[in-house]
Amino acid sequence: MSFPVKRRIYEALPSGLTRVVNFIPFSWIAGRAYREVMARHDKFRKTSREEVLAYQEAELGRTLEFVTEQVPAYRSLRSTVERLKPFDALRDFPLVDKAVLQDDMRNYLPRDLERIPHYEITTGGTSGNQLHLLVDDASQSVETAFVHRVWSRVGYTPRCRKATFRGVPFPNLRPGIYWQPNPIYNELQFSPFHMSESTLKLYVDELVRYDPGYFQGYPSAIDLLAEYVLRNDLTRLFERVRAVLLSSEGCSTAQTERIGQAFDARVFPTYGHSERLIISGPCEVSDIQHHTPDYGVVEIVGEDDSPCASPGERGELVGTGLLNRSLPLVRYRTGDFATLAESDCECGRHWDRFTDIEGRWKQDMLDGRSGSRMSIAALNMHGEIFEHVARYQYYQDEPGRCVLRVMTTPGFSEADEAAILEAYHAKVGDELDMSVEVVDDIPLTERGKLKLLERGPGV
Repeated sequence: MSFPVKRRIYEALPSGLTRVVNFIPFSWIAGRAYREVMARHDKFRKTSREEVLAYQEAELGRTLEFVTEQVPAYRSLRSTVERLKPFDALRDFPLVDKAVLQDDMRNYLPRDLERIPHYEITTGGTSGNQLHLLVDDASQSVETAFVHRVWSRVGYTPRCRKATFRGVPFPNLRPGIYWQPNPIYNELQFSPFHMSESTLKLYVDELVRYDPGYFQGYPSAIDLLAEYVLRNDLTRLFERVRAVLLSSEGCSTAQTERIGQAFDARVFPTYGHSERLIISGPCEVSDIQHHTPDYGVVEIVGEDDSPCASPGERGELVGTGLLNRSLPLVRYRTGDFATLAESDCECGRHWDRFTDIEGRWKQDMLDGRSGSRMSIAALNMHGEIFEHVARYQYYQDEPGRCVLRVMTTPGFSEADEAAILEAYHAKVGDELDMSVEVVDDIPLTERGKLKLLERGPGV
Protein backbone atom coordinates (compact mmCIF):
# COMPACT_ATOMS: atom_id res chain seq x y z
CA MET A 1 0.00 0.00 0.00
CA SER A 2 1.50 3.35 -1.06
CA PHE A 3 2.16 6.15 1.41
CA PRO A 4 -0.51 8.53 -0.03
CA VAL A 5 -3.14 5.79 0.37
CA LYS A 6 -2.07 5.14 3.97
CA ARG A 7 -2.28 8.85 4.71
CA ARG A 8 -5.78 9.16 3.26
CA ILE A 9 -6.96 6.18 5.30
CA TYR A 10 -5.51 7.65 8.49
CA GLU A 11 -7.03 11.09 7.86
CA ALA A 12 -10.44 9.52 7.25
CA LEU A 13 -10.47 7.62 10.55
CA PRO A 14 -12.68 8.88 13.41
CA SER A 15 -10.68 10.82 16.02
CA GLY A 16 -11.26 8.09 18.61
CA LEU A 17 -9.49 5.54 16.44
CA THR A 18 -6.58 7.81 15.54
CA ARG A 19 -5.81 8.29 19.23
CA VAL A 20 -5.14 4.55 19.51
CA VAL A 21 -1.80 5.12 17.77
CA ASN A 22 -0.51 6.74 20.96
CA PHE A 23 -0.28 3.24 22.42
CA ILE A 24 1.77 1.83 19.53
CA PRO A 25 5.55 2.44 19.32
CA PHE A 26 6.14 5.02 16.61
CA SER A 27 8.89 2.93 14.99
CA TRP A 28 6.33 0.19 14.31
CA ILE A 29 3.95 2.64 12.70
CA ALA A 30 6.68 4.31 10.64
CA GLY A 31 7.97 1.01 9.30
CA ARG A 32 11.23 -0.71 8.45
CA ALA A 33 12.70 2.19 6.45
CA TYR A 34 12.32 4.45 9.50
CA ARG A 35 13.97 1.89 11.76
CA GLU A 36 16.89 1.38 9.36
CA VAL A 37 17.66 5.09 9.25
CA MET A 38 17.41 5.39 13.02
CA ALA A 39 19.76 2.42 13.45
CA ARG A 40 22.55 4.40 11.73
CA HIS A 41 22.23 7.28 14.18
CA ASP A 42 25.00 6.47 16.67
CA LYS A 43 27.35 5.23 13.97
CA PHE A 44 27.72 8.63 12.33
CA ARG A 45 28.00 10.57 15.54
CA LYS A 46 31.10 8.61 16.50
CA THR A 47 32.88 8.14 13.16
CA SER A 48 36.01 9.98 12.08
CA ARG A 49 36.08 12.42 9.17
CA GLU A 50 37.83 9.78 7.05
CA GLU A 51 35.10 7.23 7.82
CA VAL A 52 32.35 9.76 7.03
CA LEU A 53 33.90 10.53 3.65
CA ALA A 54 34.49 6.83 2.91
CA TYR A 55 30.81 6.07 3.54
CA GLN A 56 29.67 9.00 1.39
CA GLU A 57 32.07 8.07 -1.40
CA ALA A 58 30.76 4.51 -1.52
CA GLU A 59 27.10 5.62 -1.55
CA LEU A 60 27.83 8.38 -4.05
CA GLY A 61 29.55 5.84 -6.29
CA ARG A 62 26.43 3.67 -6.29
CA THR A 63 24.27 6.71 -7.02
CA LEU A 64 26.41 7.86 -9.95
CA GLU A 65 26.49 4.34 -11.39
CA PHE A 66 22.71 4.23 -11.14
CA VAL A 67 22.08 7.57 -12.84
CA THR A 68 24.55 7.00 -15.67
CA GLU A 69 22.92 3.63 -16.32
CA GLN A 70 19.30 4.70 -15.88
CA VAL A 71 18.89 8.45 -16.45
CA PRO A 72 19.10 9.80 -20.03
CA ALA A 73 20.56 13.16 -18.97
CA TYR A 74 23.61 11.43 -17.46
CA ARG A 75 24.34 8.51 -19.81
CA SER A 76 27.14 10.41 -21.53
CA LEU A 77 29.00 10.52 -18.20
CA ARG A 78 29.19 6.74 -17.83
CA SER A 79 32.86 6.57 -18.81
CA THR A 80 33.66 9.40 -16.39
CA VAL A 81 32.11 7.47 -13.50
CA GLU A 82 34.00 4.30 -14.52
CA ARG A 83 37.31 6.17 -14.77
CA LEU A 84 37.28 8.48 -11.74
CA LYS A 85 36.67 8.15 -8.04
CA PRO A 86 33.14 9.22 -7.07
CA PHE A 87 33.94 12.64 -5.59
CA ASP A 88 36.12 13.48 -8.60
CA ALA A 89 33.50 12.22 -11.05
CA LEU A 90 30.84 14.32 -9.33
CA ARG A 91 32.68 17.51 -10.28
CA ASP A 92 32.18 16.65 -13.98
CA PHE A 93 28.40 16.51 -13.60
CA PRO A 94 26.52 19.68 -14.61
CA LEU A 95 24.73 21.81 -12.08
CA VAL A 96 20.94 21.62 -12.49
CA ASP A 97 18.09 23.65 -11.05
CA LYS A 98 14.32 23.79 -10.93
CA ALA A 99 14.02 25.37 -14.38
CA VAL A 100 16.09 22.60 -15.99
CA LEU A 101 13.83 19.93 -14.48
CA GLN A 102 10.65 21.74 -15.44
CA ASP A 103 11.81 22.15 -19.03
CA ASP A 104 12.68 18.47 -19.52
CA MET A 105 11.64 16.29 -16.59
CA ARG A 106 11.57 13.07 -18.65
CA ASN A 107 15.29 13.42 -19.25
CA TYR A 108 15.92 13.07 -15.50
CA LEU A 109 13.66 10.10 -14.78
CA PRO A 110 15.14 6.58 -14.55
CA ARG A 111 14.42 4.11 -17.31
CA ASP A 112 12.99 1.58 -14.83
CA LEU A 113 10.77 4.08 -13.03
CA GLU A 114 7.72 1.83 -13.23
CA ARG A 115 9.57 -0.81 -11.23
CA ILE A 116 10.25 1.61 -8.38
CA PRO A 117 7.32 2.20 -5.98
CA HIS A 118 6.92 5.96 -5.85
CA TYR A 119 4.50 8.86 -5.61
CA GLU A 120 4.40 12.52 -6.57
CA ILE A 121 4.95 15.52 -4.32
CA THR A 122 5.42 19.21 -5.04
CA THR A 123 7.70 21.86 -3.65
CA GLY A 124 5.92 24.40 -1.49
CA GLY A 125 6.10 27.16 -4.08
CA THR A 126 7.89 29.82 -2.04
CA SER A 127 9.13 31.14 -5.38
CA GLY A 128 5.64 31.27 -6.84
CA ASN A 129 6.42 28.36 -9.11
CA GLN A 130 5.90 24.79 -7.92
CA LEU A 131 8.08 21.89 -8.96
CA HIS A 132 6.58 18.42 -9.25
CA LEU A 133 8.85 15.71 -7.86
CA LEU A 134 8.79 11.93 -7.58
CA VAL A 135 9.92 10.24 -4.36
CA ASP A 136 10.28 6.61 -3.36
CA ASP A 137 7.33 5.15 -1.50
CA ALA A 138 9.28 4.90 1.77
CA SER A 139 10.38 8.53 1.47
CA GLN A 140 8.15 9.95 4.21
CA SER A 141 9.29 7.36 6.74
CA VAL A 142 12.91 7.99 5.81
CA GLU A 143 12.48 11.76 6.03
CA THR A 144 10.80 11.52 9.43
CA ALA A 145 13.65 9.38 10.75
CA PHE A 146 16.26 11.92 9.70
CA VAL A 147 14.27 14.74 11.28
CA HIS A 148 13.95 12.77 14.51
CA ARG A 149 17.70 12.13 14.49
CA VAL A 150 18.38 15.85 14.22
CA TRP A 151 15.86 16.74 16.93
CA SER A 152 17.27 14.10 19.27
CA ARG A 153 20.18 16.49 19.95
CA VAL A 154 17.80 18.46 22.17
CA GLY A 155 16.30 15.37 23.77
CA TYR A 156 13.34 14.83 21.46
CA THR A 157 11.84 11.36 20.92
CA PRO A 158 8.55 10.42 19.23
CA ARG A 159 7.03 9.95 22.68
CA CYS A 160 7.55 13.64 23.49
CA ARG A 161 4.52 15.89 23.28
CA LYS A 162 4.88 18.88 20.97
CA ALA A 163 2.82 21.89 19.92
CA THR A 164 3.18 22.70 16.23
CA PHE A 165 2.56 25.87 14.22
CA ARG A 166 2.52 24.87 10.56
CA GLY A 167 0.51 25.61 7.43
CA VAL A 168 -1.60 22.46 7.41
CA PRO A 169 -5.34 22.64 6.65
CA PHE A 170 -7.66 23.45 9.56
CA PRO A 171 -11.02 22.67 7.92
CA ASN A 172 -13.19 22.02 10.97
CA LEU A 173 -12.29 24.72 13.48
CA ARG A 174 -15.08 25.92 15.75
CA PRO A 175 -15.30 29.50 17.07
CA GLY A 176 -12.63 30.05 19.67
CA ILE A 177 -10.85 26.76 18.85
CA TYR A 178 -7.75 27.25 16.73
CA TRP A 179 -6.05 23.87 17.16
CA GLN A 180 -6.53 20.22 16.27
CA PRO A 181 -4.92 16.96 17.46
CA ASN A 182 -2.60 14.87 15.30
CA PRO A 183 -2.09 11.73 17.39
CA ILE A 184 0.25 9.88 15.03
CA TYR A 185 2.94 12.50 15.71
CA ASN A 186 1.87 13.06 19.32
CA GLU A 187 1.23 16.73 18.64
CA LEU A 188 -1.41 19.41 18.89
CA GLN A 189 -1.45 21.53 15.74
CA PHE A 190 -2.10 25.24 16.27
CA SER A 191 -3.26 27.38 13.37
CA PRO A 192 -0.73 30.05 12.34
CA PHE A 193 -3.55 31.79 10.44
CA HIS A 194 -5.64 32.99 13.39
CA MET A 195 -3.01 34.46 15.71
CA SER A 196 -3.95 38.00 16.74
CA GLU A 197 -4.18 40.13 19.86
CA SER A 198 -7.75 38.98 20.36
CA THR A 199 -6.96 35.24 20.12
CA LEU A 200 -3.50 34.78 21.62
CA LYS A 201 -4.83 34.41 25.16
CA LEU A 202 -6.82 31.40 23.93
CA TYR A 203 -3.64 29.96 22.41
CA VAL A 204 -1.77 30.42 25.68
CA ASP A 205 -4.55 28.85 27.75
CA GLU A 206 -4.66 25.78 25.49
CA LEU A 207 -0.88 25.46 25.43
CA VAL A 208 -0.79 25.52 29.23
CA ARG A 209 -3.46 22.85 29.34
CA TYR A 210 -1.67 20.72 26.75
CA ASP A 211 1.74 21.16 28.46
CA PRO A 212 4.08 20.36 25.54
CA GLY A 213 7.76 19.59 25.90
CA TYR A 214 8.56 21.11 22.50
CA PHE A 215 7.29 23.79 20.14
CA GLN A 216 7.80 23.22 16.42
CA GLY A 217 7.00 25.19 13.30
CA TYR A 218 7.35 28.54 11.56
CA PRO A 219 9.52 31.16 13.27
CA SER A 220 7.08 33.91 12.27
CA ALA A 221 4.18 32.23 14.10
CA ILE A 222 6.12 31.21 17.20
CA ASP A 223 7.64 34.70 17.40
CA LEU A 224 4.16 36.24 17.54
CA LEU A 225 3.39 34.01 20.50
CA ALA A 226 6.76 34.79 22.11
CA GLU A 227 6.18 38.54 21.93
CA TYR A 228 2.78 38.10 23.60
CA VAL A 229 4.26 35.88 26.32
CA LEU A 230 7.02 38.39 27.13
CA ARG A 231 4.70 41.39 27.07
CA ASN A 232 2.35 39.70 29.54
CA ASP A 233 5.08 38.16 31.71
CA LEU A 234 3.93 34.57 31.06
CA THR A 235 7.28 32.78 30.71
CA ARG A 236 6.74 30.95 33.99
CA LEU A 237 3.84 29.05 32.38
CA PHE A 238 6.17 27.26 29.95
CA GLU A 239 8.91 25.98 32.21
CA ARG A 240 8.56 22.42 30.87
CA VAL A 241 9.39 23.43 27.26
CA ARG A 242 12.81 21.99 26.45
CA ALA A 243 13.37 23.39 22.95
CA VAL A 244 11.74 25.29 20.10
CA LEU A 245 12.25 23.48 16.78
CA LEU A 246 12.11 25.96 13.90
CA SER A 247 11.82 25.20 10.17
CA SER A 248 10.60 26.41 6.75
CA GLU A 249 11.59 30.07 7.21
CA GLY A 250 14.62 32.10 8.08
CA CYS A 251 14.85 33.38 11.63
CA SER A 252 16.44 36.71 12.49
CA THR A 253 18.72 37.18 15.48
CA ALA A 254 16.05 39.29 17.18
CA GLN A 255 13.45 36.54 16.71
CA THR A 256 15.80 33.85 17.99
CA GLU A 257 16.55 35.87 21.12
CA ARG A 258 12.89 36.72 21.73
CA ILE A 259 11.72 33.12 21.31
CA GLY A 260 14.48 31.80 23.55
CA GLN A 261 13.71 34.37 26.24
CA ALA A 262 9.95 33.85 26.12
CA PHE A 263 10.12 30.09 26.66
CA ASP A 264 13.48 29.92 28.44
CA ALA A 265 14.47 27.13 26.05
CA ARG A 266 16.96 26.28 23.31
CA VAL A 267 16.00 27.67 19.91
CA PHE A 268 16.89 24.98 17.38
CA PRO A 269 16.54 25.85 13.64
CA THR A 270 16.65 22.97 11.14
CA TYR A 271 17.28 23.18 7.42
CA GLY A 272 15.80 21.01 4.68
CA HIS A 273 13.73 21.19 1.51
CA SER A 274 11.21 19.22 -0.54
CA GLU A 275 13.90 18.00 -2.94
CA ARG A 276 15.34 16.01 0.01
CA LEU A 277 19.04 16.43 -0.67
CA ILE A 278 20.32 18.30 2.38
CA ILE A 279 19.14 18.09 5.98
CA SER A 280 20.88 19.78 8.86
CA GLY A 281 20.58 21.24 12.31
CA PRO A 282 22.75 22.54 15.12
CA CYS A 283 24.27 20.18 17.67
CA GLU A 284 24.40 19.96 21.45
CA VAL A 285 27.16 22.57 21.79
CA SER A 286 27.08 24.69 18.61
CA ASP A 287 24.57 26.68 16.58
CA ILE A 288 26.39 25.89 13.31
CA GLN A 289 24.38 23.67 10.95
CA HIS A 290 25.62 20.05 10.72
CA HIS A 291 24.65 18.30 7.46
CA THR A 292 23.64 14.67 8.00
CA PRO A 293 26.13 12.64 5.91
CA ASP A 294 24.02 9.58 5.04
CA TYR A 295 21.24 11.80 3.62
CA GLY A 296 23.14 13.38 0.74
CA VAL A 297 26.31 15.10 -0.42
CA VAL A 298 26.44 18.86 0.05
CA GLU A 299 28.56 21.36 -1.85
CA ILE A 300 28.79 25.13 -1.57
CA VAL A 301 29.64 26.68 -4.93
CA GLY A 302 30.84 30.21 -5.58
CA GLU A 303 29.88 32.69 -8.27
CA ASP A 304 32.01 30.86 -10.86
CA ASP A 305 30.30 27.57 -9.90
CA SER A 306 33.52 26.18 -8.44
CA PRO A 307 33.18 24.47 -5.05
CA CYS A 308 34.14 26.48 -1.97
CA ALA A 309 37.04 24.74 -0.26
CA SER A 310 38.04 26.94 2.68
CA PRO A 311 36.02 27.80 5.79
CA GLY A 312 34.57 31.30 5.52
CA GLU A 313 33.89 31.06 1.79
CA ARG A 314 30.29 31.75 0.82
CA GLY A 315 28.17 30.41 -2.01
CA GLU A 316 25.06 28.50 -3.05
CA LEU A 317 24.09 25.22 -1.40
CA VAL A 318 24.13 22.39 -3.95
CA GLY A 319 22.93 18.90 -3.07
CA THR A 320 23.22 15.37 -4.43
CA GLY A 321 20.79 12.84 -2.99
CA LEU A 322 21.86 9.40 -1.81
CA LEU A 323 18.42 7.95 -1.13
CA ASN A 324 15.80 8.62 -3.81
CA ARG A 325 15.79 6.43 -6.92
CA SER A 326 12.54 7.74 -8.44
CA LEU A 327 14.06 11.11 -9.32
CA PRO A 328 17.76 11.03 -8.43
CA LEU A 329 19.02 14.60 -8.33
CA VAL A 330 22.73 15.23 -8.87
CA ARG A 331 24.32 18.62 -8.11
CA TYR A 332 20.99 20.37 -7.70
CA ARG A 333 21.03 24.10 -6.97
CA THR A 334 18.87 24.84 -3.94
CA GLY A 335 18.72 28.61 -4.41
CA ASP A 336 19.90 29.03 -0.81
CA PHE A 337 23.23 30.48 0.24
CA ALA A 338 25.49 29.66 3.16
CA THR A 339 29.03 30.03 4.50
CA LEU A 340 31.31 27.00 4.73
CA ALA A 341 32.48 26.11 8.25
CA GLU A 342 35.12 23.73 9.65
CA SER A 343 33.97 20.11 9.61
CA ASP A 344 35.21 19.25 13.10
CA CYS A 345 33.06 20.19 16.09
CA GLU A 346 33.34 19.95 19.86
CA CYS A 347 30.32 17.64 19.84
CA GLY A 348 32.51 14.92 18.31
CA ARG A 349 30.92 14.91 14.86
CA HIS A 350 33.07 15.40 11.77
CA TRP A 351 30.38 16.33 9.27
CA ASP A 352 30.05 19.02 6.63
CA ARG A 353 28.97 22.23 8.37
CA PHE A 354 27.72 25.62 7.23
CA THR A 355 26.20 28.75 8.70
CA ASP A 356 24.44 32.03 7.84
CA ILE A 357 21.80 30.49 5.57
CA GLU A 358 19.76 32.84 3.44
CA GLY A 359 17.53 32.42 0.42
CA ARG A 360 14.10 30.84 0.19
CA TRP A 361 13.45 31.01 3.95
CA LYS A 362 11.57 34.33 3.80
CA GLN A 363 8.87 35.78 5.99
CA ASP A 364 6.67 37.84 3.69
CA MET A 365 3.47 38.36 5.68
CA LEU A 366 -0.20 38.82 4.82
CA ASP A 367 -2.55 40.71 7.16
CA GLY A 368 -5.67 38.90 8.33
CA ARG A 369 -9.07 40.38 9.11
CA SER A 370 -8.70 40.28 12.90
CA GLY A 371 -5.15 41.65 12.95
CA SER A 372 -3.44 38.27 12.52
CA ARG A 373 -0.30 38.08 10.41
CA MET A 374 0.33 34.96 8.35
CA SER A 375 3.55 34.13 6.54
CA ILE A 376 3.69 33.16 2.89
CA ALA A 377 5.51 29.98 3.94
CA ALA A 378 2.48 28.94 5.98
CA LEU A 379 0.31 29.35 2.87
CA ASN A 380 2.45 27.02 0.76
CA MET A 381 0.34 24.53 -1.13
CA HIS A 382 1.53 21.00 -1.87
CA GLY A 383 -0.37 18.87 -4.32
CA GLU A 384 -2.09 19.18 -7.68
CA ILE A 385 -4.14 22.36 -7.27
CA PHE A 386 -1.49 24.38 -9.16
CA GLU A 387 -1.15 21.79 -11.92
CA HIS A 388 -2.34 24.32 -14.53
CA VAL A 389 -0.62 27.35 -13.02
CA ALA A 390 2.77 28.45 -14.39
CA ARG A 391 3.40 31.23 -11.88
CA TYR A 392 1.50 32.99 -9.13
CA GLN A 393 1.75 36.04 -6.90
CA TYR A 394 -0.13 37.35 -3.88
CA TYR A 395 -1.52 40.88 -4.03
CA GLN A 396 -2.91 42.60 -0.94
CA ASP A 397 -4.17 46.15 -0.63
CA GLU A 398 -6.24 45.83 2.54
CA PRO A 399 -6.21 43.56 5.61
CA GLY A 400 -8.42 40.51 5.35
CA ARG A 401 -8.44 40.40 1.54
CA CYS A 402 -5.96 38.93 -0.88
CA VAL A 403 -5.88 38.42 -4.64
CA LEU A 404 -3.97 35.47 -6.03
CA ARG A 405 -2.69 36.43 -9.45
CA VAL A 406 -2.12 33.36 -11.62
CA MET A 407 -0.47 32.83 -14.98
CA THR A 408 -2.23 29.75 -16.28
CA THR A 409 -1.33 26.93 -18.63
CA PRO A 410 -3.67 25.16 -21.08
CA GLY A 411 -6.29 23.19 -19.21
CA PHE A 412 -6.91 25.71 -16.44
CA SER A 413 -10.63 25.82 -15.70
CA GLU A 414 -13.22 27.02 -13.23
CA ALA A 415 -12.72 23.73 -11.41
CA ASP A 416 -9.04 24.60 -10.87
CA GLU A 417 -10.01 28.02 -9.52
CA ALA A 418 -12.57 26.46 -7.18
CA ALA A 419 -10.02 23.92 -5.91
CA ILE A 420 -7.49 26.67 -5.22
CA LEU A 421 -9.99 28.75 -3.27
CA GLU A 422 -11.19 25.70 -1.33
CA ALA A 423 -7.61 24.79 -0.35
CA TYR A 424 -6.88 28.29 0.92
CA HIS A 425 -10.16 28.46 2.82
CA ALA A 426 -9.30 25.16 4.53
CA LYS A 427 -6.21 26.87 5.91
CA VAL A 428 -7.23 30.44 6.69
CA GLY A 429 -11.00 30.18 7.16
CA ASP A 430 -12.58 33.63 7.42
CA GLU A 431 -9.33 35.40 8.27
CA LEU A 432 -8.62 36.07 4.62
CA ASP A 433 -11.00 36.48 1.69
CA MET A 434 -9.14 35.00 -1.26
CA SER A 435 -9.93 35.62 -4.90
CA VAL A 436 -8.21 34.45 -8.07
CA GLU A 437 -7.25 36.76 -10.92
CA VAL A 438 -5.99 35.23 -14.16
CA VAL A 439 -3.27 37.45 -15.68
CA ASP A 440 -1.20 37.27 -18.84
CA ASP A 441 2.08 38.02 -17.11
CA ILE A 442 3.66 38.44 -13.69
CA PRO A 443 6.82 40.49 -14.32
CA LEU A 444 10.06 39.41 -12.70
CA THR A 445 12.49 41.71 -10.91
CA GLU A 446 15.60 43.10 -12.61
CA ARG A 447 17.50 40.10 -11.23
CA GLY A 448 15.03 37.73 -12.85
CA LYS A 449 13.27 36.72 -9.64
CA LEU A 450 9.60 36.70 -8.77
CA LYS A 451 8.34 39.01 -6.05
CA LEU A 452 5.90 36.64 -4.41
CA LEU A 453 3.98 39.30 -2.50
CA GLU A 454 2.95 42.64 -4.01
CA ARG A 455 1.40 45.18 -1.67
CA GLY A 456 -1.05 47.90 -2.56
CA PRO A 457 -1.33 51.30 -0.86
CA GLY A 458 -3.82 50.09 1.76
CA VAL A 459 -1.40 47.88 3.74
